[in-house]
Amino acid sequence: MPVLPIGSKNAPTAVGDIVFADGTATPYSNDLILTNYQKSKAIAVIFYVGTDLNNGDDTTTSRTLGVGLVHNQDTMVWCNNANASKVSIETIHCSESERGGVYTFTGTKNGSENLSKIASFLTENSSTDDTATERNYPAFYYAKNYKNKNGSHVSGTKYESGWYLPSIAELFQIWKSKGTVNAASNLCGASEFVGDIPYWSSTQWSGSNTNKHAYCLVFDGYLEGMPIDQTMDGGLLNVCAIREF
Repeated sequence: MPVLPIGSKNAPTAVGDIVFADGTATPYSNDLILTNYQKSKAIAVIFYVGTDLNNGDDTTTSRTLGVGLVHNQDTMVWCNNANASKVSIETIHCSESERGGVYTFTGTKNGSENLSKIASFLTENSSTDDTATERNYPAFYYAKNYKNKNGSHVSGTKYESGWYLPSIAELFQIWKSKGTVNAASNLCGASEFVGDIPYWSSTQWSGSNTNKHAYCLVFDGYLEGMPIDQTMDGGLLNVCAIREF
């Protein structure tokens, strides 16, 4: 007997699509109703489809990004007195500029390799690579080990790997689609981006306080939608995991 697809689409293609463990998807709408089985197989909500979150000169490769349905909202640090907090690592910088309330980003906008870039920098600059120790980089490992989180629904599927801590540019895109992402997540019975505690990005702060500071983003409140900096090993912030589909 053939296995029926969980979603109504063969693959996610648009912001708001709810992605299931078999790779199919269903577009979110105000009148959408999910079965309990669909909720038990939901793994992500698409927050971005496009080309402007690529690194370097790549302006043609389209990326489809989804955010995992389970967030860490017990708060954790970016790193725990780790070596990355003592140096400026330009390969994980992504600078923002604001004009008329609109932010644009330059630098490493695709954050999928930021942890490995930290490792490479430390090795190449005569420092100890301490990125293999989970307690040194809690926010990064929350995303890297996302398959182990209760309710992620990805363990044992082809989507159990590839999750990572978003760059500030990617995190900002989640905020831009927050209304749709939250509504779709709520329908799945999952985490939402609420409250005034910021979310960590994997981007090191590129301003005057580069060392020991990283970018984060507030999703509600006075500073909503504004990229700000926080002390890497002192700020207890929220964390989400994202992935390409």
